[in-house]
Amino acid sequence: MIKILVALLVLAAAMWLGPMVFSQPGYVRIVLAGYTLEMTVVGLVIMLLVAALLLWLAVKIVRWLWALPSRSLGFFRWRRRQKAEQAFQEGLRAYARQQWQDAAQLLQQAMTEKKYHDEKLTLISYAAFYAGQQEQADQSVRQLPADEANSWFVKADLMIQRGQAQQASLFLQDKVEQAPKACGLGQLYLYSLQQAGQWQMLLEQIPAALKYRWFSKVQWAAQRYQIYPKAISSLVQDGSFSEQADYWQELPGKERKSVAAVIGRAWAKANQGHSDQAERLLVNTLALVDLELAWPYLRQIPLGRSVLQLRKQVQHWLHDHPSNGYLYAMLSWLAEQEGEQEQARLAWKKAVQYQPELAASLR
Repeated sequence: MIKILVALLVLAAAMWLGPMVFSQPGYVRIVLAGYTLEMTVVGLVIMLLVAALLLWLAVKIVRWLWALPSRSLGFFRWRRRQKAEQAFQEGLRAYARQQWQDAAQLLQQAMTEKKYHDEKLTLISYAAFYAGQQEQADQSVRQLPADEANSWFVKADLMIQRGQAQQASLFLQDKVEQAPKACGLGQLYLYSLQQAGQWQMLLEQIPAALKYRWFSKVQWAAQRYQIYPKAISSLVQDGSFSEQADYWQELPGKERKSVAAVIGRAWAKANQGHSDQAERLLVNTLALVDLELAWPYLRQIPLGRSVLQLRKQVQHWLHDHPSNGYLYAMLSWLAEQEGEQEQARLAWKKAVQYQPELAASLR
C-alpha cells in the first residue's frame, strides 16, 4: 500500500513539474579558461547522470582488472581441489573393492587437498600395507599425529597383522593408560595380548575393560568366550593358574562365575583327567540360552565317558525345544565322547537341519 502511495506521489509531481520544466527550461552557462559552455538545466542533469554512469563502469572495470590475477589463481586452486576430491572418491571406491594398489595411488593424489588429511593417511596406510608396499604404509603412519589414539591404533594394528603381536602389546600398554576411554584402542590391546599368548596380563586388564566400557554388553557377552576358555586352559597347562591368584580374585564375581569362565575351568579339569568334575561344572552352570555362544568351545572339551548327567540335561531341554539345532549338536558331541559314531552322525544331521549355520562350525 505504501509503495503504491509513493508511486502516485512521484507520478503527480512529475505531471506537475514536467510542463513547467519544459516550458521554462532555464539555462546554465559555464565559463572556464576562455571557453563558454551553455546548456539547459535538463541537459546538465542528463550529462551528470551519464558521467556518473561512465564513472561507475570505469570503477567496475578497474576493480575487475585488479582482481584478475587472484581470480586466475582461485580458478587453479578450485580446479586442483576438484581433482583431489575426485581422486578421494575414486580412492574410496577402489578401497571398498579391495583394489589396494589403486586405492593407495588415488588416495595419495587426494592428499593435495588438506581436508580429511588424517583420514586419508589412515586409509593410505592400510591400502599400501595390503598392496604389499610396506615402506609407503610405514611412511603414512609416521605422518599421522603422534599423540592421537587413532594413530596409535593404526600403528599397532599393522604390527599385529605383520605377526608382531608382542611388540604391539608392549606399544599399546602405555597408550591405553594415557587414553583409557578409547574403546577401539582398548579392544585392540586385549586382542594383541590374545595373539601374543599373554593370558595372565589379559585377565589383569579385564577390570579396566569393564570400568571404561571397551565393549558393549552384547559385545562383552560374546567376548567372554574369546578370553576365558583359552586363557584358563593355557594357564593351567603352564601350571600358573590358580583361583586364589590376585589376577583372578580381582575379577568381578560375575566374571568368575560366568559360563565362559566355567567352560575354561571345565576344559582345564578335563585335560587334567578330571572329566567327572568337568561334567559337574557344566551341568551346574550351563543354561539353554548359553548354548549358541558356548558351542564352539564346549565341543573342544574332552569329557570322554563322563557325559551321562550332561546328556540327561540336554534331553530334558530337547523335550521342550524339539527344533533347537544346538541341542542336537550337543547330543552329537556327547555321543562322540562315548564312541557312538552312528548316533553322533544322526544327531548332527538333525542339528544341521534345524540350524544350517552349524555346518560352518566344523570347517
